[in-house]
Amino acid sequence: MSQIWWIILGGGILTYATRIGGYLAVARFERLPPRVERALEAVPAAVLITLAVPGFVDGTWLERLTLVAAGVAALRLPHIAVIFGSAAFVAGMRALGF
Repeated sequence: MSQIWWIILGGGILTYATRIGGYLAVARFERLPPRVERALEAVPAAVLITLAVPGFVDGTWLERLTLVAAGVAALRLPHIAVIFGSAAFVAGMRALGF
């Protein structure tokens, strides 16, 4: 087995271990403390920011334009439509050479 497969396998095991560890830690409580609930409710926004900011900071004008347009569109449209529309827009523009 090549080294890359060991890296992939190790990454998968570590990812699973962190997720099951989080589940087991939270499963001990009948009801989570309000502070923990608020922290967990903030996770999706934190993940979104973590994914979007590097593309905005290091990206080309195309990525920046797409992120701004997606942010505006997300205020009115279903999020799944915004995701697919943004991906299609970037793919189309790259296919055209931009």
